[in-house]
Amino acid sequence: MRPSAKTHVLVAVDAALRSTGFVRRGHVWLQDRGDGASGWLGFAISGNLGLTPLVGVCFRRFDEVCRALGVGAPVTPVVSSPLGYLMPEKPCWRWTFEPGGDHAAIASSLVSAVQKHGQPYIDKYAKWDTLSRELVGKPESLLDFERARKLAIIHVINGNTSAATEVLDREGERVAENQDVYARHYRAHAHRFKLMLASI
Repeated sequence: MRPSAKTHVLVAVDAALRSTGFVRRGHVWLQDRGDGASGWLGFAISGNLGLTPLVGVCFRRFDEVCRALGVGAPVTPVVSSPLGYLMPEKPCWRWTFEPGGDHAAIASSLVSAVQKHGQPYIDKYAKWDTLSRELVGKPESLLDFERARKLAIIHVINGNTSAATEVLDREGERVAENQDVYARHYRAHAHRFKLMLASI
């Protein structure tokens, strides 16, 4: 069976990433930053040959709490951003690999952009103190559906279980009258989270 066009593109990207410290792990690439932190690189794929890079940072401690709560997926970034959002004026959001084209050259261009514009983002947020301080100080930077869960986990990792409980209670009050899917899932999640807090 012949490899798909998408496979050829991802092989070219993987080869271009080898010198950057990013190593493929399933559908994403991770860059070891020490102390349980990893730079994270993933791609939104449009059609067969269009890649939109996303950069982020994940932490082993965060994953461990998520696993204990039965939420999230391993090596999901705590924060992430489309690479184009981190670029200056007229950013490139998507790299298109033409069938039969020079995949190596396009992959090299993509990786250069990751190093120039994505790496500083990773460097900044791969420090847990910096990341947690910024997210606690600017909770609105998190999406509504993830804010309470992520902030509560951050507080637990930082040893502040009372702040975690406060975050959970505040969100519980906000959705108390709602019966939508998020509200129902949130109440179950908050219940599991508080049981875990009680055992700490």
